[in-house]
Amino acid sequence: MQDSGIAVVTGAGTGIGAATAVRLARRGLHVCCVGRRHGPLADVVGAVQQAGGSAEAISADCGTPDGIASVVAAVAERPVAALVHAAGGGLPAPFPTTSWDDLSTALATNLYGPFFLTQGLLDRLVPGAGIVFVGSVSAVRGRSRSVAYGASKAALIGLTRNLAVELGPRARVNCVSPGPVDTDMLERFNEASTAGMSEWRLDMLAAHDRTRIVLGRIATPDEVAATIEHLALDATAMTGVDVPSDVGYTGS
Repeated sequence: MQDSGIAVVTGAGTGIGAATAVRLARRGLHVCCVGRRHGPLADVVGAVQQAGGSAEAISADCGTPDGIASVVAAVAERPVAALVHAAGGGLPAPFPTTSWDDLSTALATNLYGPFFLTQGLLDRLVPGAGIVFVGSVSAVRGRSRSVAYGASKAALIGLTRNLAVELGPRARVNCVSPGPVDTDMLERFNEASTAGMSEWRLDMLAAHDRTRIVLGRIATPDEVAATIEHLALDATAMTGVDVPSDVGYTGS
């Protein structure tokens, strides 16, 4: 791992991002917790500080140029040892009704934000810095009503592989692709992906999902964060790869 520098974690107010912020703080890094809502960020910062770690909240929407600029300004000249893009979004919608704005919103959060925030912090990266994008199994295993979301996450995997080549050996770039994770986002995702489906279709979808979840349960945010921590700090021989943390979803 890096013995100097800070960590920047987007989407740090809840779920995987929050769990990742706590883990990196435990490793001795000062963590810049980035997210759109100050309240949840403040809770995570408080939890880190109560555990003896160091963190700060940066309220910003990294799906916008202004939000990215504000994060870069807040980081200032501090060296960055770990950069984790855990912010993600985009609810499922049927392909025929997916609008230009729907796709643009998914791309802004899931691709443009990671792309341009990494670009903005490029000069702050310490030698050997670990960059981790958070993708999704939707990028490699198709699911109904997930076209915009899955396409944006597939683009993120492409960014991972190409950026790893361009930034190596100065920095390592990897991706973690979760499957179903016990978060509020999963609940909203499931509600949107099944809205209006017939009972027969719902039964078929449930049976299909059961065959994919090899471990027989969904993951916890901390389990995914453990993989992110490993890639960001410890996996010094890994770059340009997409690592599933998906309870067996892609391997089934």
